Amino acid sequence: MSFLVGGALAIGGASLATVATGATIGALAGKTLMGGFGAQTKKEAAQLGDEALGVKQEQLGLLGEQKNLALQAGQSQYAGGVRDVSMGTQTGIRDVQAQGNIAMAKSGLATSGTIETKVKTQTGDLMSKYKSDMTKLFETRNLSRTEADLSYRKGEMSAEDAYQSTLTDIESQPTGFIEGMFS
Repeated sequence: MSFLVGGALAIGGASLATVATGATIGALAGKTLMGGFGAQTKKEAAQLGDEALGVKQEQLGLLGEQKNLALQAGQSQYAGGVRDVSMGTQTGIRDVQAQGNIAMAKSGLATSGTIETKVKTQTGDLMSKYKSDMTKLFETRNLSRTEADLSYRKGEMSAEDAYQSTLTDIESQPTGFIEGMFS
């Protein structure tokens, strides 16, 4: 599966640059293992370390982009929800007031107190629903933000673990001809 992420082709969750960098690291590691009885030079070890750091930084960049997209989507959903709830409440209040005005016109002054009480009660119910809906929207937005942060941190830890594992693998390879002979 491949798709475009921030201008870079991504294949199975990894960008093409990451795949190419990983292939470069693999090629360098394979080359160094073949020469000098498996020894790599210090320069090659440093280059492999730099490549591993580049992969980690690219992964963090992609994670940052994913987090930003998730936050933007959550904010957009929140804004749309606020607009919908506000418009629905305004429409409901106008309807209640219009029905109250019609009822007062038909009944005369004798029952207007009862009608006013009913209008106030219905308006209060609408405002309570508005408050409840807004609280739910706010909590959902906060949950979305928390999930985006958690996902980023999880990916960040995974990238750091992979980076440290790669460094350990690089450092475990002998450097120099003498070390390569005895490994």
